[in-house]
Amino acid sequence: MGYFRPGATVLRREVLHGRPWVVTPSRVVVDEPGLLAVFLVPGTRFGYPPHPWPHEKQLAGNATWRGHGKLQLHRPDDGYSVDLYWEGPERRFNGWYLNLQDPYRRTELGFDTLDHELDYWAPADGPWSERDREDFERQVVEGKYSPELAERIRRQGKEIEAMLTDGTTWWDPAWAAWEPDPDWPVPVLPDGWEDYPQP
Repeated sequence: MGYFRPGATVLRREVLHGRPWVVTPSRVVVDEPGLLAVFLVPGTRFGYPPHPWPHEKQLAGNATWRGHGKLQLHRPDDGYSVDLYWEGPERRFNGWYLNLQDPYRRTELGFDTLDHELDYWAPADGPWSERDREDFERQVVEGKYSPELAERIRRQGKEIEAMLTDGTTWWDPAWAAWEPDPDWPVPVLPDGWEDYPQP
């Protein structure tokens, strides 16, 4: 499959147990051999296909993305994305959120992945911390992740901890000053998104 042009709308699908779980339209910032960067525009509406495992955002009534949006950096084969957050009326950079997930798989309309619950937060002005360990381990017991996948997730977490501790992060700190194109409209789910072929 070819690369997506900057500004294009792509569908980021989380696929759980072989079925789409949540679908998020996102704007492409960069798509090249070593980096896929997409932006979740404020006000973007999530799509929740019928699924036997209801999404936690769906259960919480969270239908749209709030705040300044989220920039997500992906490298091929990495089991995580690096998500950037901003806050306040002056859009101050808040930090880097390492979101453990399946390595992305390209589709005709975007890419598929699956959030792994376990995450790491590296604030702009403080030490890094682990997030959601208890929720991750609970979901392993409940069957969301197989024992084999759970062990891969734990290994990925250890690699991230070593990287953050050693200060050997790979992403360009200049991304903290990135700003979205003000002419980008909020992307929407296309007609028939629920019927898009299964992975």
